[in-house]
Amino acid sequence: MLMKRGLRVCFLRAISLPRASVNTTPRHNFQSSLTQFYTTVNPGSVSLNLTMPSEKHKELRDILDAAISSVLPSEMIGRALKVEDNSLHVGGQEYSLDNNVYVVGFGKAVAGMARAVEDQLQNHLIGGILSVPHGLGQTLKELGKMDLWLRENTKLKVMEGAKNNLPDHDAQAAAVSIKKLVSTLTDQHILIVLISGGGSALLPLPCPPITLEEEVSLTKMLSQNGATINDLNTIRKHIEELKGGGLAKAALPAQVISLILSDVVGDKLDIIASAPTVFNVSSPQMCMDIFKELKVQQQVPKSVKEFLFKKSVEFAKMPSLKKPEAGYTTPWSEFQHVKNFIVGNNTMATQAAENKAEELGLLPFVMSVSLEGEARHVGETFVDIAQYIALLYTYKPSRDGGSISLVQLELKLAQFGFEKTILNELNSITRKAYNCRKGVCVISGGETVVKVKGQGKGGRNQEMVLSFGICLEKAFAEEEKLNNFSIEFLSGGTDGQDGPTDATGAIADDKTGQRSAEQGLNMVSFLENNDSYSLFSELDEGSYIVKTGLTGTNVMDIQALIVKPKDFDDI
Repeated sequence: MLMKRGLRVCFLRAISLPRASVNTTPRHNFQSSLTQFYTTVNPGSVSLNLTMPSEKHKELRDILDAAISSVLPSEMIGRALKVEDNSLHVGGQEYSLDNNVYVVGFGKAVAGMARAVEDQLQNHLIGGILSVPHGLGQTLKELGKMDLWLRENTKLKVMEGAKNNLPDHDAQAAAVSIKKLVSTLTDQHILIVLISGGGSALLPLPCPPITLEEEVSLTKMLSQNGATINDLNTIRKHIEELKGGGLAKAALPAQVISLILSDVVGDKLDIIASAPTVFNVSSPQMCMDIFKELKVQQQVPKSVKEFLFKKSVEFAKMPSLKKPEAGYTTPWSEFQHVKNFIVGNNTMATQAAENKAEELGLLPFVMSVSLEGEARHVGETFVDIAQYIALLYTYKPSRDGGSISLVQLELKLAQFGFEKTILNELNSITRKAYNCRKGVCVISGGETVVKVKGQGKGGRNQEMVLSFGICLEKAFAEEEKLNNFSIEFLSGGTDGQDGPTDATGAIADDKTGQRSAEQGLNMVSFLENNDSYSLFSELDEGSYIVKTGLTGTNVMDIQALIVKPKDFDDI
């Protein structure tokens, strides 16, 4: 459901795990110091053994652990690629192997993905180039996590860049090298393209006369004004050479296989990493519409506006974008050599979280894998969900007026995009939980945004949790029945990074408000200054903060809300 900007929340239930997506057509994250603990597991392992400041909120931490473990590079590539008798099988497609494979990749997770590809295709691999976060290789070496790095005898060249997850000249040099390499390939070659979160920042190649500095400035400005990752990537597709299908066109006529780790809501192939191997169906005018909607037209660099205007004129002269018929040439024809496959996504992570919650004795409910909106407003909504579940536990049809609060909450949640079917499922699960004396765990995934107004330090997950803590304290003051419940909430990034901090996310519970007040921490002031990291670092010596270190994967964020009665006999 689409609402006003800044309050866009989509709640769509994920019923089943989709197969690897095939498409032959066509974050606002910041990178923290890479010296933090980098986690991994061997194939088949079920635990990351995440480094945590305490055992507090262990159930929530275990659920996040399971979610991340399910989408590690070795697991995903192992599921996607199969090599048999000099043939490569991926997504129902078969390719002949004859020492004819090149690999290029860009993103936070592609080093581990490339290692998994090397393990399977080393005898057929000729060479390639990877663009990875600055300092990653040395960090992995220092921490003894070389199973997420390339082989000692690797044929792949690694180029590091994008400090603080922003495009820089090192990343631009990698993009130039990748373009040069793929432009030399023939129809006898197979090009495997590895794409993961952070890929846009690690493959920057602005179209002249736009400079890299102008694009970085544009990205920062748009992010601070509430632009979503879809907004940012739509613009990148039109002002960069390799985005919006540019890489695929440069690689023609080689056979291109893109293995994509999705970090966008809905796994939209035309959005992930700004779609370097996917036909661009958007128009330059869409970029201008985004500027207008965000009310930032006057802040956009002159070179960008002039380039988009010129491109709009050229776009109007293009042939029809319908798929090509026999003997009819259109831009689609340039993408017949490309296959795009989703090898990992948020749905896989939320289903693993669901399984873990059930293993822990909770009744889980995957509410959404399409969560969007402004982080603090989403945090407030999770308080409404928690209160709704608590009142369902206590609801007795025979009590006069007992349903008034429930009806009010249902109407409020409906305004945020909740479908009636989701509320009915939540009602059914809560009644079942009451009968079998268990807690309810609501799980979701997606990616929110933060409108930065203060000077503090934090990230979208920590901001969401802080907002949750503030609203939960108010709810407890207004609704006496909530005092009979234990309520905990976690939001964390599967890449282990939340904003320009070393935190993955944070946790709030029904004691967060009280503990903050006792320690002289004004939660509202911290939220208004966008300073969630500082609060959670200080509160109870950091016991509410979540730190996993870099995980080597990225499928957006995970939320988990646990609501359970303190004593079933009291409700």
